[in-house]
Amino acid sequence: MSLNLKFSLILLLIVSIYIIFKTIKAKKLSMKFGLYWTIIFILMLILILFPNIIETCASLLGFKEAPNMLFLIAIFLLFYLVFSVYANISKINENNKNIIQDISILEYDLKKEKGRKK
Repeated sequence: MSLNLKFSLILLLIVSIYIIFKTIKAKKLSMKFGLYWTIIFILMLILILFPNIIETCASLLGFKEAPNMLFLIAIFLLFYLVFSVYANISKINENNKNIIQDISILEYDLKKEKGRKK
């Protein structure tokens, strides 16, 4: 990998981490997902600075080619991210259902109370 490419990638990753922190501070991204992306970017930064780590890990784990290992890791990380998002969506849907039920009960009680006063 050329020095210019390394420098460009490192700069891009640093800017990305800065954007993540800025987005967390603006409360547009949760700390959980911000931490997830920050760790990913820091790992990428380490792999750019020390590319031999990829080759060593790939050979130790039995991969014939290092890119195969990277693709597999990326797929698992994306599956984890999708799972986390779906888990959050499920939790939000459950909360919405509970809120709707509470509002419905309160509206029913309010209508019942108004009926008594007449």
